[in-house]
Amino acid sequence: MFAPLRSLLRFFACAVGPRDLESRSTRAPWVLLRAIVVAALVACPAAAAAQGSAAPPVAERAPLAHQGDPDAIPKRGILYEARLGASTLYLFGTLHVGKPDFYPLDARTNQAFAASSALYLELNLADATLAKTATDLAAYPEGTSLDRALQPELMSRVDAALKRYQIPREAGIRMKPWMLGQTFLLLQAAQDGYNPAFATEIHLLGLAAAQGKEVRGLETLAEQFAVFERLPESGQQRFLADILDALDDARLKQHLDSLVGAWASGDAHALEEELARERGEGTAFARDVLPRLVDDRNQTMAQKIAAIATSGQPAFVAVGALHLVGPKGIVALLRARGFSVRPL
Repeated sequence: MFAPLRSLLRFFACAVGPRDLESRSTRAPWVLLRAIVVAALVACPAAAAAQGSAAPPVAERAPLAHQGDPDAIPKRGILYEARLGASTLYLFGTLHVGKPDFYPLDARTNQAFAASSALYLELNLADATLAKTATDLAAYPEGTSLDRALQPELMSRVDAALKRYQIPREAGIRMKPWMLGQTFLLLQAAQDGYNPAFATEIHLLGLAAAQGKEVRGLETLAEQFAVFERLPESGQQRFLADILDALDDARLKQHLDSLVGAWASGDAHALEEELARERGEGTAFARDVLPRLVDDRNQTMAQKIAAIATSGQPAFVAVGALHLVGPKGIVALLRARGFSVRPL
């Protein structure tokens, strides 16, 4: 199976909802670009799963500059300790693309991980059926293909992008429009230096394997992909056209650099400010998509995390960094449930 077909940069696509897709001509391009990048940082763990086989072993990823004093390793991501009675959980905000020099993670994160009995991710990326499920959901059925669905002008642009990213045409035209748009963005992010092979989830999976920890998921891929399947074909095609426009805008990388920088320095306040700015845009994305993309899932994941605490076993829960921050984030929701939560 061609690897990009399994590339699941799903929440890039969540940045554009059905109503947003119908108002493209009046939408400010910068708002779209910012929404795409915010969505990327929120949650796209399946992208890391798809590319995980390309990642070197954990032990090979620690740069020489970090081989000395563990306490000298810079803080990456945001880490919280959540307590309820005798139960302790660790909440870690991840980044779903990365660089080799993001690792190893800092001493506190590694200590929290070592103290935990299991690793919980948004998706169980160790699930061997993940790639097949993704293909089943993201590819056209036999007898249907993208070149039969698109207008010639848009298909011409798609063909140019397929050549640009060295995707075989026969593989590209099997993808549904939303999947192909995600794949283009994934490959562009990799060209810009942010590779899903170095996503935080991939690193944590390696640690879990090395330490013999069980890996579990808070959600299923089918649940996450449902939003795409609700988009009509016309909306999916409009999304693909928007992505092709965004790929050539230098501001896309600039904003991604900014958000990655906030994660890389462990700046929860900067991440919360970015999410607040997006909520205040007054766009269809902020009004219609963001609540489903972030808030609804936060509620569901917080409920599941609270249930995990009842086991009495310490657990390490790693989700997209923007899921943790803000008044509607998982940290706030757990505090409302009676947890004592403090940053580490």
